[in-house]
Amino acid sequence: MAKSALAGMAAAALALLPAPLLAQSSAPPDPDSTSTQTPLPIRDEAAIAAAWGYATSDLAPDPAVRLGVLPNGMRYAIRKNTTPPGTAVMRLLIDVGSTAEAEDERGLAHFIEHMAFNGTTNVPEGEMIKILERLGLEFGADTNAYTSYDQTGYLLDLPNVKAETVDTALYLLRETASEIRFAPASIDRERGVILSELRTRANFAQRNRESLFEFTVPDTRIATRSPIGDKSVIETAPAERFRSFYERYYTPGRSTLVVVGDIDVAEMEAKIQARFANWSARHGEAPDVPLGRIDTARTDRANIFTHPAIDEVATVVRFSPYVEEPDSKATRRAKLTRALAYNIVGRRLGRIARQENAPFVGASVGRSDVYKIANQSVLNVATRDGEWQRGLEAAERELRAALRYGFTKAELAEQLANFTTGYENAVRGQETRSNDQLADQIMGMAKDGMIVTTPESQLERFAALRDALTPKILLKALREDFGTLDKPLIHLATKVDPAGGADGVRTAFAQAQKTRVAKPEARDAQAFAYQDFGAPGTVVADSTIEDLGIRTIRFANNVRLNLKKTDFDKNRVLVSLRIDGGDLLASRDKPEATSLMNIFVRGGLEAHSLDDLYSIFAGRAVSLNFGSGEDYLGGYLATTPEDLKLQMQVLTAFTTHPGYRSEAINQYRSYLPNFYARLNATPEGAIGSQIGAILSDNDPRFSLADKAVFERLTFDDLKAAIGDRLERGAIEIGLVGDFDEEQAIAAVAATFGALAEREAEFRDYGEARTRQFTQNRAPRILHHKGEADQAIVEFYWPTTDDRDYREDVRLRLLAELLQIKVTDQIREQLGASYSPAARSFTSSIYPGYGYIQISTNVAAGDVDKVTDAVRHIAAELSAPAPLAGSPSVPSPIAADELARARTPILENIANSVKNNGAWLGIVDSAQSKPAKLDRFRSGGTAFGKVDADELLTLARTYLAPDRAVLVQSLYEGTQTGTALAARQSPVAANATSE
Repeated sequence: MAKSALAGMAAAALALLPAPLLAQSSAPPDPDSTSTQTPLPIRDEAAIAAAWGYATSDLAPDPAVRLGVLPNGMRYAIRKNTTPPGTAVMRLLIDVGSTAEAEDERGLAHFIEHMAFNGTTNVPEGEMIKILERLGLEFGADTNAYTSYDQTGYLLDLPNVKAETVDTALYLLRETASEIRFAPASIDRERGVILSELRTRANFAQRNRESLFEFTVPDTRIATRSPIGDKSVIETAPAERFRSFYERYYTPGRSTLVVVGDIDVAEMEAKIQARFANWSARHGEAPDVPLGRIDTARTDRANIFTHPAIDEVATVVRFSPYVEEPDSKATRRAKLTRALAYNIVGRRLGRIARQENAPFVGASVGRSDVYKIANQSVLNVATRDGEWQRGLEAAERELRAALRYGFTKAELAEQLANFTTGYENAVRGQETRSNDQLADQIMGMAKDGMIVTTPESQLERFAALRDALTPKILLKALREDFGTLDKPLIHLATKVDPAGGADGVRTAFAQAQKTRVAKPEARDAQAFAYQDFGAPGTVVADSTIEDLGIRTIRFANNVRLNLKKTDFDKNRVLVSLRIDGGDLLASRDKPEATSLMNIFVRGGLEAHSLDDLYSIFAGRAVSLNFGSGEDYLGGYLATTPEDLKLQMQVLTAFTTHPGYRSEAINQYRSYLPNFYARLNATPEGAIGSQIGAILSDNDPRFSLADKAVFERLTFDDLKAAIGDRLERGAIEIGLVGDFDEEQAIAAVAATFGALAEREAEFRDYGEARTRQFTQNRAPRILHHKGEADQAIVEFYWPTTDDRDYREDVRLRLLAELLQIKVTDQIREQLGASYSPAARSFTSSIYPGYGYIQISTNVAAGDVDKVTDAVRHIAAELSAPAPLAGSPSVPSPIAADELARARTPILENIANSVKNNGAWLGIVDSAQSKPAKLDRFRSGGTAFGKVDADELLTLARTYLAPDRAVLVQSLYEGTQTGTALAARQSPVAANATSE
């Protein structure tokens, strides 16, 4: 689509580096057992302190986190938390990753992560995911795993804390810890899945990372041990090699179990003791594998990576010997001081990037360790094509100016205000931190040796340091930490080799360092210019939707306000602003009417640039989010009760006094070349850029226009499209969270309520709501310029919109059933794809428009096989019902499949009422779209009533293979192995001829 395809454009992210089993296996969980039957473990506090790294630190761990270590060496951390209530998360972390692999083991750490779901001593192959789905965990969303260079993690998000769910989750993690079987047949089936993942990741960005690592850290395993592994090892490694790696490194001493949720801590500790205490390392604890060395004396070299789709980025690095910094109060003070200094440099670089004709698109500077081998000082600079030298010179000059002249008092004050607000808000909101947030914090502690401390202690330490900090102290800290970029290593990613090659890059940087730098000018603080919008509006209607607890307000000027006060997230308010219009303002004649809304905020306000606003709002919880949705202008954002009034002033200012500054247009245009260069660089890009046109028969509103069209756009075009809507369009505002209702009403009354009269209703936009699904059922073959063995197969079946809620429910459940089937048949049985996906989309904007989609990445040689597999699934489900009196045949929808599709949905719905985000999706339009309220009220009732026969009837209506649009993305110049047209039925052929 013209607008959405460009909505995500932004400067590139800039960063350098980040056998025999147990004699007595774990028994299956007994749902009727109670943890009180198991004695609590004896706690050795000294051993626990040593295991968790705080024995010699002056930092005290958060007492709410129950830390422990079993006699076998396995660490655990448990924390009670009720956000959201009745749920929990479990994380099993193994301290081993790809850098531990021998040459003939490259990829096995990641492969073993996959094998955990493919058969253990007590769980047959293919059953682990099914067990979790029956308990309400969705594969991928609630059941996941990862492998990095130095760690493997298994993640379970429990939708409830029933004894059966908790015990089963612990049981399965225990099976993962020591009971994976590695049956040769299971390994062989999984090889295709791993190869699919390897194939999917193989692109220009991955090759650039490999080039960067090979150049900067060539003598380390970081350069040679990508977690995805080596293709030949993945294809041939025997089961014995898997077992050897697994038994060496999956040991208690390398493992940490984290449990956070609405659980009894003492009972959970007893369960962990009972489940994991009998785990032992068969061959002892294997030592860490040396990662190699970084030659800190290796300097003054350059490397160039070229690719026609790559963003131009220069990475400048100097290495220095690694310095150990054990976690302590002194270490944290030093890190905080350095962070303030780096943030100021980052603000300066960001200010330059936002200027007219800026020399670079984005830049960052920092210092970190490289897996404790060495420390690295890094400057990253992203530029427009061919402007690397200009950008590098400007960024280096700004960094050198900071290192020489330091910082101003105003810059320090801005950062201190931001940090103060962050620490204070953390204290105010600590009681409602989410399970995920707390678990991630503990996982970071487990991985990096950081001690989880309380928000109060963090604020206390900051407050004690804050008043003593001066610009001179920050400058000293920056100089000591960053060091120098004299004669650095430079890696340049660019589309075309620069003149002079690598030597030219080195010379250019050396010459840049000889230029003089000027002392940065102090900037005067500004006051926000938009605090008075006239007399506050008068409330003319005030009522409450009693069963949902939503208060609805209407002001005299027709602005609507909906309030839902909750205690799910302390000190946090979610805000929605919906102004009539959005993408419905686009037409066939002007399909790009709202395309520039994705940079609307970058244009600032009439009185303030975007950079001014960053300084003005230092220390305030204000979001600058104002864009365009399908039928609204505005956005969704978060603030605090204290800053809600200011947030409403900001949103009102963008509504009434947008800046439309030209520097935003220039930045937008600088992104276009890279965006268009990437369109066909991957199979995903080829489909993503063309699918809108395919499904809409080239309707320009949903088709990506040529680059020249977007290059000609100006803010005058946007203003002409949205100006009337910003001035007169209907407005509906939603607030959900922790706020005082009367203060919130007053804040809206003084801002949006004070504006001139608005239209009372949102417009219908009748013609603009017309969206056609193509009648052309001819298969489409698209071509990409990525890897030759990469391909994508996608099917689209037209369905309907979301007006009939029961039909919408059935379509969603059918898509979940398809997800289970394609995962089982394409991933598990064929081993042909890493992540096949199915979904249902039903539009609330375009009457009659919707589709069911199945999409999967495959090897080029498997395109036909996977295409046939999807067709077979659809044909089986959509086959005509047996005639009366015919021999009975098994239903293509097994009862267990339906249950596994339905249960995660029901659990998700049950938990959705426990978080503000789900409520905001209802509150945002509670007055203008009241039908949404009835759907919300129904909860999971509608899903619970759908049976297999209904889904089969639905499948016969929509899923006939001949109704689908088949799209294949193949390497340029190739076709599928079978002539697609020959495989169509007459129905499809007739549709094509039309």
